[in-house]
Amino acid sequence: MPFMKNISIWPTRVSWPRRQADGGGGILPRLGLHSTNPRPYVTARSRFTISPLHLSLDELLFLITAALLAIGLVMVQSADARLGTVHGVWSGFANKNMIHAGIALLAMVLVWRLDYRWLLGKNILRSPGVWLVGITVLLLVAVFVPGIGKEVNGARRWVGVGALQLQPSELAKLGLVIFVSAYTAHRRSGMLGFWKGFVPLMAALGVVLLLVVKEDFGTTVLLATVCFFLLIMAGCQWWHLSLLLPPAAAGVWLMLFHNKDSFRYRRLVAFLDPYADPKGVGYHLIQSLLTIMSGGFWGRGLGAGIQKMGYLPEDNTDFIFAVICEELGFFGAFMVIALFAMFVLVGWRIAGRCQNIFGKMIAFGITAIIGLQAAMNIAVVTASMPTKGIALPLISSGGTGWIMMAVAIGVLMSVERVNRREEMLAGGRSETPQSFGFPVLPTRGVESIQGGGVA
Repeated sequence: MPFMKNISIWPTRVSWPRRQADGGGGILPRLGLHSTNPRPYVTARSRFTISPLHLSLDELLFLITAALLAIGLVMVQSADARLGTVHGVWSGFANKNMIHAGIALLAMVLVWRLDYRWLLGKNILRSPGVWLVGITVLLLVAVFVPGIGKEVNGARRWVGVGALQLQPSELAKLGLVIFVSAYTAHRRSGMLGFWKGFVPLMAALGVVLLLVVKEDFGTTVLLATVCFFLLIMAGCQWWHLSLLLPPAAAGVWLMLFHNKDSFRYRRLVAFLDPYADPKGVGYHLIQSLLTIMSGGFWGRGLGAGIQKMGYLPEDNTDFIFAVICEELGFFGAFMVIALFAMFVLVGWRIAGRCQNIFGKMIAFGITAIIGLQAAMNIAVVTASMPTKGIALPLISSGGTGWIMMAVAIGVLMSVERVNRREEMLAGGRSETPQSFGFPVLPTRGVESIQGGGVA
């Protein structure tokens, strides 16, 4: 039939646009027969194309983040409802969780519209990253001050007065990424030096990590891992990095094996055999696995979970993924994992496209922080690694976590927006070859970063 000739029952192919010459030095998207870009002033390599939609990478990140926040808001309400009915889930939305989600989205949009390059500063001492690290250190010290620091479940990780509470380790995640990136951009020529480049950076990182590790070993491992890869990107010599292995090994031994009566050692033993102490340290893992299994393939239905009725500890924070598995089944768990996988892929793509070292390292660091934290939380919930208090980004309950993660994602989105703006001004041509693999150091220095103007 004539009106059916352009209709196909096969779904449109979704892929990253590849580099193809269009005869004028630009880039044409790979869309099969649909090769016309409706917004030709934006290069196709910055777009994730689902015909007929054309979303830039930062717009796609916004949708992914909004979806994760929406899932988090619904599931936190479900875990807190304790009623076992969908009506109980929706009736409690007029509370602090809705306010935190709204503030997180607003903060992300505001940071998205800023030029991330102001975080670099004219010199390292004027970089906001240095000030963020300084504030983080003060807050981490304040955690141990009576009347200011708050103890929850035996751990002192919060500061605040009354209902206003802040977890300094959440600020440390973004602060350290910005600080290491700015330090590298300003002292790139000295990063090969030991005393002038490597030692000052390690001293600053060491102070923060030592303060965090006392009460939060999981976050320390996360921060140390991301900073290690950032140092590799910064061009540090391998023999410098190898010097970090002995103190790291000593720290792990001291925190895990030195005191066999500590809760960290008992959690490690419980991970190996949780049924050896099913009512003690093995209780968390056993109840998490029971929660996941009780949902089956289809799930019990939103709000109809049983394990949250006093059986599963920390059901709205550290173990909320188990509640998702119980109530939404396989498809709910798969949707969450798929969204985080998409986030990592898009963040990786942004880091590979960025043409200056500062933006590249910030994009990689933020992507790694969120991706690794999500992987660690899911691994804990599924008993793939020992229990540790680390939240599922953008989903686990926590105003500080939601807002700080949203701000970090806003910075990541700003990196892509500014980079796309520079490509537009350059006529769609990049000054250096595009990177499709592990983010490598570009050739542009601090001068070109600061002289790029405001997007």
